[in-house]
Amino acid sequence: MTAVLALLAVTIGAALQRVTGLGFTLVSGPLLVLVLNPFDGIILANILSALIAVLVLVRTYKHARWRVALKLGVGIVIGVPVGAVVVYALEPNLLLLLVGILTTIAVALALLKRPMPIFRGTAGAIFAGSVSGFSNVTAGVGGPALAMYGSSTRMPMQAFVPTVQVVGLFTNIFSVAAKSQMTLPLPLVLGAVACVLLGLVGGSFLHRFITPTRAQMLALALALIGSLAATARGVITLIA
Repeated sequence: MTAVLALLAVTIGAALQRVTGLGFTLVSGPLLVLVLNPFDGIILANILSALIAVLVLVRTYKHARWRVALKLGVGIVIGVPVGAVVVYALEPNLLLLLVGILTTIAVALALLKRPMPIFRGTAGAIFAGSVSGFSNVTAGVGGPALAMYGSSTRMPMQAFVPTVQVVGLFTNIFSVAAKSQMTLPLPLVLGAVACVLLGLVGGSFLHRFITPTRAQMLALALALIGSLAATARGVITLIA
């Protein structure tokens, strides 16, 4: 049942990312962690996120802001290695708890939707990229930091969606490369890829009937449920 819910979350997350540019790992990451383990669950989320970024970019790359993506990428190079060190340093139960906590914080930040001066300018882009890279490799939730940057710089949605896909593609490839060990069951990987494709097709139709704001609120609600479940499981396993 948990695996079915995880695959459903992958489908919904892919659809919401097609609409808003973000949301996939927020929705699917915590449940993939519960199905597998904190290490492999986040790796699978990273792989699927890279696939989604490529597929979304195919249709939107003309509107990407490449200079912004480059500045954010500098921060990614800083944040990912630091996050990888943390991943290897923590025990699985503590890592599970970290995933839940970081995802919950990410949801809270995304709900604020208030422009923050710290995310503006070149320094702000590098800072946002660093936070995104760290949280992506540790918990698979690099999107909220990018969302805060987009909100603070008032980037139009038409440019924001492809720009964060460029950053997301680089981040997730780098995140996977930083983790040398993985044991992913092939049936689950193939099922998840199929669900990604289904979700993107569904998102293309959903785009016509739902606003990005409503889609983002749905993504955050689902993400909060998953993150609280991961946090609760982490606490229970530590106590036990």
